[in-house]
Amino acid sequence: MAVDIISILVVVLIVLAIALAFSIGANDETLSTLVGAGVIKFKVALLIGGIAVGVGMFSFSFAFVAKTVGADLLGEAITYTEFMLLTVLISSILWLVIGSFAGIPLSSTHSLVGSIFGVVIVYSITHEAVNPETVFNWAKLNNVILGWFLSPLFGLIMTYVLFKLLAKVYLSRLKGLNQIEKSEKYFKWLLLIAVIFAEIWVGANSGEAVGILYGLLDGGTLNLEQYIFFAFICGVFSCLGIFIAARYVIRNLASQMMDSRPSESLITQISSALILMIATFLSLPISHSHVIVFCIIGMSVAQRKEVDYKGLGKMAIYWILTFPVAAILAGLIYFGFNLFGLV
Repeated sequence: MAVDIISILVVVLIVLAIALAFSIGANDETLSTLVGAGVIKFKVALLIGGIAVGVGMFSFSFAFVAKTVGADLLGEAITYTEFMLLTVLISSILWLVIGSFAGIPLSSTHSLVGSIFGVVIVYSITHEAVNPETVFNWAKLNNVILGWFLSPLFGLIMTYVLFKLLAKVYLSRLKGLNQIEKSEKYFKWLLLIAVIFAEIWVGANSGEAVGILYGLLDGGTLNLEQYIFFAFICGVFSCLGIFIAARYVIRNLASQMMDSRPSESLITQISSALILMIATFLSLPISHSHVIVFCIIGMSVAQRKEVDYKGLGKMAIYWILTFPVAAILAGLIYFGFNLFGLV
């Protein structure tokens, strides 16, 4: 009977991981600047962006962020059980749903890592043989959390510096409206390349879905062939998420970006993509939405435009609260499983 329950749990975890990959694509807004600039047709943009995200997610599913989420956050003597992974997914999804209904912008990355923290702490408390002091790879966890604070800040600084450099070296030398418009047409095509580059790293750094699968691989539930197959399916579904569901968010945001110049969008996309690339190679899962928000702020500061610091302050509070709230929620759920003898 126990074997049957575990088998069912594994199937549920795989289905939820694939659904999570779809939702990652569905909530991606990277293409908004490209669509707003009118560089290529809408459906073509969705297809190109979807393929780029899928390629990034699958290509980097064998190490880096997926390995961090699926194995490296834990101490040497600990591996995920199926109920631990199930709790992490339930907690992450539940907190994100609550945030959506409350109109609170939350990070799926922060929610997932917070949930892992809560589950593992309760696991160590309820298992006498497990030492709470060694249950985590504390150095890796500290690096991940530090990355959450530094990546948006570096995004802001990089955007500011790159735009100031572009303005001084090139934009300030343009004379007349005709030269400016002709220049922005060239920037449109550079923007296309930058967005594709950015989408690849969005997929590469989105380790939530493949991280769950990596946890099953690390625990011996999946073999390597099965992991590769399901990681590929996750990549496909992230692509479908953009093509099927993200179109509504992208179209809405694109309509608000009609006044944004391609040169400005190019800088924000390059900056966010570089931050994501560096974080991925450092195996640090970060929030793309947080980085892009600060890149936009960096652009506003560079152009001496007004910044909504009050709104930014509220957003920062929600970002900070996500980790502890998700941890508490996951801890309570896992404790409930333990109380009823399911783990």
